[in-house]
Amino acid sequence: MTLIFALFVVLYSVAMVNKEKYKEVLEGVTQAFTMTVPQGKGILEAPGDAVVPGVSGEVSPTLLPQTESAAPESMIKSKQDGAALADIDAQLGQAMGALVDAGLVKLNRDDEWLTIELNSGLLFASGSASPSLNTGPVINAVSRIIKPVDNYVRVRGYTDNQQINNEIFRSNWQLSAARAGVILEAMVSDGIDPHRLAMEAYGEFSPWSDNESESGRAQNRKVVIALSRYAWKPPSPTARQPVQVEAPPKVEPAPVDSNNVKIIELPGGGIRITTRQE
Repeated sequence: MTLIFALFVVLYSVAMVNKEKYKEVLEGVTQAFTMTVPQGKGILEAPGDAVVPGVSGEVSPTLLPQTESAAPESMIKSKQDGAALADIDAQLGQAMGALVDAGLVKLNRDDEWLTIELNSGLLFASGSASPSLNTGPVINAVSRIIKPVDNYVRVRGYTDNQQINNEIFRSNWQLSAARAGVILEAMVSDGIDPHRLAMEAYGEFSPWSDNESESGRAQNRKVVIALSRYAWKPPSPTARQPVQVEAPPKVEPAPVDSNNVKIIELPGGGIRITTRQE
């Protein structure tokens, strides 16, 4: 009896200790969930050194340097060189010298691309993709020079950062795409093989200059015709294999019971075969 009483006392003591421990843990968890955190001191907003030295947490628009060689080479399947870009550059310089001197056209060339920068004011009215009276003569002059060669051509549209939202265009992306499409279709009408052509629209997101001033915004509104150093080559015609046509199965004549066939001589030497009993 004494041993049973002693065991009961020990078990009761253990239970009381666990109860006190449970109470302490519960109070700690409750305090953690009800603790007030000062505003503006979260992980993303707390002051302190940047995770990566020299990199701040704020993102601001930056002006990316524009280089011809940085342009995408999408859909350029061939790596065979086309006509020399230097020769095309010289011809364009002679044909468009007056526009270059007036600052309406710029010619740039590196190892990969020859670009013809056309001020949008030369080609379109503000906020419009309807070609002006100057568009035809300018594009015709370009097409006459690049039509005989086989270099890939990319037509790229750019705008400034002034927002547009009207019944025709909901964004600068749409405006830049429409303008590039007008120039591309004009070049196709001039006889340039459409397999060489593609269009790219950058909207306001690839500025050439600072958009803070009117002169900078004017430099960002443009259409660029870019010639790749690589040539488009038409696919080699594949020799057509003769089509094997199976002869129709030979139909064997159905056997005829000779006992039912009757040959009748006709006047003049002819014969007639009949299976009717006459």
